Amino acid sequence: MTETTTRLGVLERATMILDAFDDAPGPLGLDDIAEITELPRTTVFRLLTTLRDLGWVHHDRRGYTPGRRLSATSSEGEHLDLRAAASVALNELQLATDAVVHLSVLDGAIVHYLDKVGGARATTIPSRVGGRIIATDSVSGLAMLAALPPEHVDALVGHLDRTPGGLESVHHELAAVRRRKGIAILDGLPGTGISSMATVIPGPRGPRPLAAISVVRRGHLPLPVVGPLLLAAARTTSRTLYPDWVPAKRSAVLRLA
Repeated sequence: MTETTTRLGVLERATMILDAFDDAPGPLGLDDIAEITELPRTTVFRLLTTLRDLGWVHHDRRGYTPGRRLSATSSEGEHLDLRAAASVALNELQLATDAVVHLSVLDGAIVHYLDKVGGARATTIPSRVGGRIIATDSVSGLAMLAALPPEHVDALVGHLDRTPGGLESVHHELAAVRRRKGIAILDGLPGTGISSMATVIPGPRGPRPLAAISVVRRGHLPLPVVGPLLLAAARTTSRTLYPDWVPAKRSAVLRLA
């Protein structure tokens, strides 16, 4: 067997392993991948180790999932669709609130900023398109985590040691977000005076990642004023993304705590 043939064989087997994640409903175990690809278990394990080290797959106690490289490649088109669908709503929200508005998605335990609309206020908030932040450190991350079942939250952020009180504190914050119809709030951060508010873009569970819209400015953001505008922007974006989806009816009361 020539060197070229060997290299192609490895690439073909690696591609078969990556293809196994296409229709997977969740994490796959080693035996699952070996069965799907019909490759020897030892070969699958060896290639998965290499793919994990290179960032193409991720491995934790639940099993194997697409890694950051694979997720970034497959989500580029989805992100473009999302930005296009949210464009009008983001601009209208920025004009209505005179604040900086962000569009972001959840990538594991990380929030990835896809868009930022701020007008003259854009430079007053230290964020950028393409920037990333730990989910539990941002209102966008809290809003998106609050839309997930508790066990999913544990799997995503349980390994983080960044929040006083640990997971119990995180779940307490997420419960407060759910009581506010899915709105996460950070009011007047010490040292900066920056306030922020975010909510998830509603939609059916499917291939698109969770996405959120946030409003940020220095000074106070009144929930009774900004909250309804934020929810309306999220609903407008959702209708553009999912024109055939009919959301379940929710209470019209916006709770303040």
